[in-house]
Amino acid sequence: MGGGRVVPEPPAGSENDPTLNFTLGTANLPSGAGKSCYIAPNLAIGIGLDPKQVLTCDPGWYCPNLNQSDPTTLPVYCPPSSGCQQYRLTSLPCSPQGKYEPVVCKPGFYCPDFLTMLPCPKGYYCPTGTVTPHACTWFASCPQGSYSQTVYGFFIFMGLLDFLLAVMIIIFKFRQGHIKIGLFGGQKDGNGGQDLISTILQGPSFALEQTARRTIAQVEAARHDTGMHPGGEVMSPEESSNQGMQLLVDAFRESFRNRELRMNFRFDNLALVLKNGKTILQGVTGEIRSKRMTAIIGPSGAGKTTFMNVLMGKVSRTGGELFINGEKTEMHLYKKIVGYVPQEDIMINHLTVRENVLHAARVRLPRHWTAKQINNHVDNILRALNLAHVANSCIGDENTRGISGGQRKRVNIAMELAAAPLAIFLDEPTSGLDATSSLDVANILHSVASLGLTIVAVIHQPRIEIFRKFDDVLMIAPGGRVAYLGPTTLAKQYFETLGFEFEPMANASDTLMDILAGKGVNRLFTLTPDQLVEIWEDRHSRDIYNEPPSFFNQAPEENPQEVVEDLVSRPASVVKVEQWLGAVHSSDHKMMSSSPPRDDPVPVRSVADEDDDIPISLSMDRGMSRRSRNSRSGFVVADEVVSEGRLRHTSDVATAVHTPVGSARNLHLSERDVGAAVAAATRPAGTPRTLTRSLKSRKSFQGARGSEMSEDGRNFEREFHVVVPQVVKERGASFIKQVYYCHQRSLIQQSRQVGALALEIFVAMFAGMLMGVSTIGKVKELMNGIYWGIYILLSPAPLDLLALYGLLIGIAIALSGAPAGVKVFGEEKPVFWREAASGHSRLAYYLGKTIATVYRLILTSLHFTGLYMLLAKPVLDPYMQYALVLFQFWGVYGISCIVSVVVRRENASLLAVVIALFAAIFCGYGPSLVQAKKSGYMFLFEMSFNKWAAEANYAASIIVYRNRLDIDLMASIWGYSLSQVNLDLFMCVIIGIVMRVIGFVLMISLNRDKQR
Repeated sequence: MGGGRVVPEPPAGSENDPTLNFTLGTANLPSGAGKSCYIAPNLAIGIGLDPKQVLTCDPGWYCPNLNQSDPTTLPVYCPPSSGCQQYRLTSLPCSPQGKYEPVVCKPGFYCPDFLTMLPCPKGYYCPTGTVTPHACTWFASCPQGSYSQTVYGFFIFMGLLDFLLAVMIIIFKFRQGHIKIGLFGGQKDGNGGQDLISTILQGPSFALEQTARRTIAQVEAARHDTGMHPGGEVMSPEESSNQGMQLLVDAFRESFRNRELRMNFRFDNLALVLKNGKTILQGVTGEIRSKRMTAIIGPSGAGKTTFMNVLMGKVSRTGGELFINGEKTEMHLYKKIVGYVPQEDIMINHLTVRENVLHAARVRLPRHWTAKQINNHVDNILRALNLAHVANSCIGDENTRGISGGQRKRVNIAMELAAAPLAIFLDEPTSGLDATSSLDVANILHSVASLGLTIVAVIHQPRIEIFRKFDDVLMIAPGGRVAYLGPTTLAKQYFETLGFEFEPMANASDTLMDILAGKGVNRLFTLTPDQLVEIWEDRHSRDIYNEPPSFFNQAPEENPQEVVEDLVSRPASVVKVEQWLGAVHSSDHKMMSSSPPRDDPVPVRSVADEDDDIPISLSMDRGMSRRSRNSRSGFVVADEVVSEGRLRHTSDVATAVHTPVGSARNLHLSERDVGAAVAAATRPAGTPRTLTRSLKSRKSFQGARGSEMSEDGRNFEREFHVVVPQVVKERGASFIKQVYYCHQRSLIQQSRQVGALALEIFVAMFAGMLMGVSTIGKVKELMNGIYWGIYILLSPAPLDLLALYGLLIGIAIALSGAPAGVKVFGEEKPVFWREAASGHSRLAYYLGKTIATVYRLILTSLHFTGLYMLLAKPVLDPYMQYALVLFQFWGVYGISCIVSVVVRRENASLLAVVIALFAAIFCGYGPSLVQAKKSGYMFLFEMSFNKWAAEANYAASIIVYRNRLDIDLMASIWGYSLSQVNLDLFMCVIIGIVMRVIGFVLMISLNRDKQR
């Protein structure tokens, strides 16, 4: 094979090795220094390898003809034949080219001394230049003559683990399908993991017995938890819901230290002006009370959601003040006792109804609550919201069937009720639901408000039945200004008083929306939305100052026309108002001249709303009654209502509801009140208002209103500010518990996504298999190179596949790991935003999710390494190889984490793969680290985890060739260091951690408005 004319006999066991297939003897070759080279045996063309003329061969080299007592047998280098030169140029060693030319101990053999070359024994492997065979590790195959070990342990462990996981999943699915209690639902088995292991270990009979026991126990639990009487009779949904609501009252009291706390909001001139100067909200003033449902309606773009976000503190206002229970404060101080239900049903779709609600309860309830208290609280919420029968059903998504849209919305509300809040804000809670589901949601909100909560909801064109469920309505006109804030039942009458027409069969809420949009039909005036706002603000100003309308102080004989003339000049719209007022006054004057004066107003029109017995009247009496004169807005307000404390809402005052017990409610609007308000609204620009007060006097009135009192004389508002600060401190689980809860929740998610997990594992396994198959060929080892020391002349061309495979493995892991890595956080950003806004520890959420992915990385790395080790047979320690693969997956997931936080979900996978490929390429193979240092971009390689992993892989693999190959010289070609394997591993871990820190910083820094 060597090409020389005389070839030495091959050593025993080398018949199948072409590089040792010597066919000619050496007996007839001449002796002498430098002679016996096959290409010219009689010429002294051999070159002594050792300048010191030492008669020996180094360990790992085979010199069978060396005689240490004969200087003529000195090891020499002989010029190679053409055939040998071809072999060497193709990075393959050839046979000795002379009688005294050394040969390195071949792979699969070991050379205990320079005169002996023996086959590697069974149970050992012998790479090139082996002096002492290397013992195989556990679960590895090493037959006689092995140059590397075939590690099958990872593959076997991988198969056993996959089988065990498959069995556990099948049994778990079987239990879920057969233990479910059908009509009654079923409780989550908190001991499911232990039962599952016991079932596997003790066999089918034990499993059958355990199933029967659990079924009986769950049926008994279902009687209590899902509404069954002890006798076995099933409660009606209404009975179960009512019972749940009653139990919630006790839970809420306990969460607030057994105090009946309320949360009332008062806002004064709230404003929001963007940096570009655009006004979104201006002059929003009013009050929202507890135990009431307040609807916010208005045309699209009017600022409904913006107002709610400003009120909640999600958006920083540019003007105005907020008062909570009479004290000026900010909402962010109470975020732990305020719930927010977004328009989208933001929750984890792979969890069940109960699991979603339970997590919210565990994280947000007082930390001193026991697990039993929390579970009972969750069960009561599910019953109260009619969700008990779907408690163990997954939420589902567009690909997986789950609960209905109405049930999802109720789960959305339940997740906020789980925190036992004092106020709940909802953004279009009925959007996307059918009529029946929307009404169910409205009924539930009405029941929740009865618990003492403050309910505020943005709604868009609701059905009349839903609209009636709200106690109050805040109507926002375009430009972010208030056109009405008062009882829902009186909104129609208020606008009819201003001349707007409501069709008898039409939905009143639709008509109100048309009025706000400037499309309402008015039989008396031409009023724009801005003028409606001016009318309301003028009336509301008199309410705030506790000042009756200006005409209350006029003499009876004074003409209302003159009042209007005194206020404004006469634009056309005011003339129409005055003509209408004059006609009404003329008929009133005739009627009063023929009948004695009376205090009671004369009804001129009856309007049928949801209550047909509510008349709307214009006061025709210039001599107002004492009761009317003391009312704040010109409406008649019963003294007994005020004295009993039942009229506390700003909107009540603004619309002046007269609600004596046992009688119909009457809305009375004075002639001059309408005239003055409409005239003020339609005055030319620049005309000064006649009604002005200082802010100081306004605040003095607000302070004079007093604080709300309970029936037993306790001051709710003062008690609130004493108790709530301590309550807020007690809210929320500890940091460690939150990490644990998030970790457990993430594991449950992964267990529900078996298909995604299996696909990820398969891709990793396939990538490892491809890397292993790519090494199969004529090259036995991934390393052939420069021989060490005096033997450098015998070296074949370097073949350094170790550096190449550092690159290829990095690429394979990037392709297989990056798409799965972006799903960890990319698909849950809305969940994170919602939970962060509710007071959930953002770091706990992040750590819990990150720790839970480690198990996934361990599995995928195991499958990649298992097939790669089986096929590629690398010479480095198998556990080192596994650690390197694991740390590279760790790094790829770190990149995916950053990308998923910054980029939209649909683009994250592609970008993560591209960036991970960059990290894989910057490993030192091409361009090398030497080139990077010279060009000044070495820092890019230092930031790449694959640079450190490739360096560790290179150093750990080449170390077995020390003293046979010049490994230091070969490493210097790439710029690798061979003495810092531990540092390389450490840097892989640190870079992965740093990337996750960057991901966390970006997660909490971006979209901050959604986390407030």
